[in-house]
Amino acid sequence: MINVVKLYWELREISKAHGNEVAQFFSIATHEHPAGFFSMVFNNITLTIELLNYYERLWSNIKPSSSINVEEAKKQNAERVIMIQKMSFIEIMSSFEFCSKRLAQERSKFGRFSGRIYLSKIMSKTKDIGLINDTKLTLWNGVIRLRNTLVHNNGISEETATYSYPDFIIQVTDGKMTQGKLNLFGLIIKWVLIESQDWIIDANK
Repeated sequence: MINVVKLYWELREISKAHGNEVAQFFSIATHEHPAGFFSMVFNNITLTIELLNYYERLWSNIKPSSSINVEEAKKQNAERVIMIQKMSFIEIMSSFEFCSKRLAQERSKFGRFSGRIYLSKIMSKTKDIGLINDTKLTLWNGVIRLRNTLVHNNGISEETATYSYPDFIIQVTDGKMTQGKLNLFGLIIKWVLIESQDWIIDANK
């Protein structure tokens, strides 16, 4: 559990550094678009850390009682810790989708979009204009589909697939709840932060 908290402190520093770098690239303030995405992430992760710190303290003080044993209590707390991280991941993906929509509409290189603009459409267009390759598009689709599954289908996958990232694997099975280790969503968020900074800068070159 303590390693999960440490991971989110690392994510907080990454979001701050990336916000500063993007602001410098665009010669803008850190709260302005598109650097403001990382400010939103910074606030999101700060709240996540506060909640995780609470459960880390609770975790370390769990004592047996007549109604529940230690292992069951830890299991329930682990489920809540994962839920907190899911909410953080969903919010970060939503913030990036908002940011990327605005940038894609502002930059002529993306051309015109038909119908509503979704993050998946933006990433497909990003691949079509040569900013990312097929492998990177597949990885983006993995996190986008995971977000959509959590939001629209209670975490139950409608596909069977394996998405292999540098530091983690997203493995989903049709009809089953998406599962992973306690630090999975933190690692996913780290990947999104790194890739989103690259995308924002590349989209504006």
